[in-house]
Amino acid sequence: MWRAFPDLLLIDTTYNTNMYKWPFVQFVGVTSTSKSFCIAHAVIFREQECTFTWALERLKGMLVDCREPRVILTDKDQALIKSCEKTDIFESFSYWWKVLYSSPTKSMYEYNCDQMEAMLAGHGRREAWYYIRNNWLVPYKEKFVSCWIEDRLNFGEHTTNRVEGQHANLKRYLAGPNNSLDSVAAFALEVVNSQMEEIGATLEDSRVRVKKYHKLTLFEKLHNRVSLFAIAKLDKELTLLDTLQDTGAECDHRLQTSRGLSCACKLNWWNNIRIPLKYIDPFWRKLDFSPAFV
Repeated sequence: MWRAFPDLLLIDTTYNTNMYKWPFVQFVGVTSTSKSFCIAHAVIFREQECTFTWALERLKGMLVDCREPRVILTDKDQALIKSCEKTDIFESFSYWWKVLYSSPTKSMYEYNCDQMEAMLAGHGRREAWYYIRNNWLVPYKEKFVSCWIEDRLNFGEHTTNRVEGQHANLKRYLAGPNNSLDSVAAFALEVVNSQMEEIGATLEDSRVRVKKYHKLTLFEKLHNRVSLFAIAKLDKELTLLDTLQDTGAECDHRLQTSRGLSCACKLNWWNNIRIPLKYIDPFWRKLDFSPAFV
């Protein structure tokens, strides 16, 4: 499946899956129909750069003659959040952290930084702000704060929630944390086989169905060549176009920059002309399991 959909790679680690208490890493991909699938699994002795490098090198070997990932998403250390969960400021911390990473503009980001710093200082936790600023925001803000990530291709993926969902899916198969590595591998294979069937159905759906509310002249060249999920995003953007025209607001171009789909102003430019297929990112045009060649 990854050779068919190599554009997105999401990585995260979970625990309590095996008798050795070794971390379990899942590598997850996403299809053009917005379905998650397991690419690979790795049981590692310790979370170190060398072990992740080894795993990624093995992954790279799976993509001979195929496109390499264009978007790689992973979590940073969650130690601070876990420590805050044990305190009386967790609710405020969670709220302001979400507001901060969702900042739509750089000016709002600066304002939200000031608000979060003031909140933590008011609770006597200024050292927590220094940790966030020095270890997360200064080096990594461009990689996870909305006002930066929406200006680059991400196909709508901002977090590793899909991988966390795969963790939960696998653990439904596991009988507790005391599994042998053989049994973990067998259960992982069961998960992959079930995903293959479900994803195949969604791809077939996009190849043969045309939904009633997609039957606009604008979308005619996209029918059965672009995923229904992507066409639905374009249809939603048309609704946004009406709002922009009514209010006089400007298009933020984010559907185009972040997802590779025509944004509101481009749809307005097309008007009733059929959108050419070449203006849809190849990711959304992939509707089968054949390898995605370079």
